[in-house]
Order: sequence, then structure tokens, then C-alpha cells
Amino acid sequence: MSDYLDGLAARLAERGVDAERSRALLDDLAAHTAESGAAPEEEFGPIEEFAAALVPEEETREPEPDVLLWSADAFEGPARLNEMGAQGWEVERVDRLGRFVSRRAPEHPQTWEYRQELSPGRGDRERLAERLAPGGWEPCGHWSVLAYFKRPGSVTAGPAAELSAPPAPGRRRYFLGARGAVAIGVCLVVAVVAGTWSVLRMVDGAGEAEGPAEWAGTAVGFVFGALLVLGLSWGAARLAAARRDRN
Repeated sequence: MSDYLDGLAARLAERGVDAERSRALLDDLAAHTAESGAAPEEEFGPIEEFAAALVPEEETREPEPDVLLWSADAFEGPARLNEMGAQGWEVERVDRLGRFVSRRAPEHPQTWEYRQELSPGRGDRERLAERLAPGGWEPCGHWSVLAYFKRPGSVTAGPAAELSAPPAPGRRRYFLGARGAVAIGVCLVVAVVAGTWSVLRMVDGAGEAEGPAEWAGTAVGFVFGALLVLGLSWGAARLAAARRDRN
């Protein structure tokens, strides 16, 4: 791409033209200049003027929506989701760390409602989404064995769901309740105890092992056992929270 088209791409980005639209436009312009053989400056004029002609002032960047990244444990999740939804925050997805990626429209924001459901696999999530769809619910993400659904507040509140003056978000970005802290503490204790026990057993059995292969097999077995205990403890806490949310 010529320096002219590079400069034009930068001006279009400054005016709020999205990358896909800009790329298609620049490809057309590049093809046109290649066919005509004329220099871009001669063909289109000064970069600033050409960018202004392509994207008039009234089409420049629209207000960006507010973005909020936050998280909560399984016990706090449902209440916090609906608290954020009452402030106009719409969850777009749940990232791989279990954080809620939320946006709030800059113009005419409205409330949102949420629900947290137990849904271990993709098939479960699909069946659950189909069952909840008649009520206006749509999936907005999942993490571990939990699935999340949202619907506009207008489904139940009508025009009253629109927020005239949504509040500014607080500084807190992670919500950990007492039950969540206890569950995490139990998992950590189990992990430490199981890990210590495994190390002691491996050291004690190292002298009795007939060879490296047997010693390695013992080590793998105990590490797997420790991870299994930790996973079961964590899953039990999640399952208890999900069952509570369904009631």
C-alpha cells in the first residue's frame, strides 16, 4: 500500500470508520489507481480533503459504549449480575477467566435481567437456551459448569426499563462473598494437604521402589489423586451454588 493510502487509512480510523469498511474501501482505491496508472494524489487530491469527502463530519465517530470488566464468585454472581443489569450493563460474554465483559449503551441505555444456571456441557446449554427462549432469555456466556442468560428489562418493565441517568460504575471489580471465600479456602487447604501427603509418600516410597519407572508411576498417581480431590471440592462448591440459584 502506498504512503498515500497508508495516510488515508489513518485519517479514516480517526473519523471512526471501522477496520473492515476501511480495508474494503482502500482495496478498491488501490485497484483503481493500479488500473489507471495515475498517482493517488493526482487521482484523489489531498489526503485530508479526500478523507473528509469520503466520511463527512456527520458520519464521524459515534460515541463508544462504556465497557466494564468484572467478576464474582458463584454465590455472589446472580445478585451482582442483576445489580449491574439494573444500572444498564449488558453482559456480552464471559471470558476464559470467568470475568463478565459488559457494555452500556451511550444513548438510551436500559436495564437488563440475568440468570445463572447449571449447565455442564454444550448440549445442556443448547437445551437450556431452547427452553428459556420463549421467556426472552438469550445466552450471554458460560464458564465451567455455569451458564449465563440475559434479557432486556423491557420484556417485563416495558418503557420503564429505559434509564434516563444511569449511575457511574463503582471502583470494585471483583465480588467475593463469605461463602465464596470459604469455598476457596477449603480448596486451598485440600490442595496443600493432598500435595504434602503426596510428597511425603513419594519420598517414603522412593527407597522401596525397584526403579525409576515405578517411582515415576507412584508420583503421577499421587499428583493425579491430589488434583482429583481438589477438582471434586471445587466442583461441589459450584454445584451447590448453581442448585441454590435454580430454586
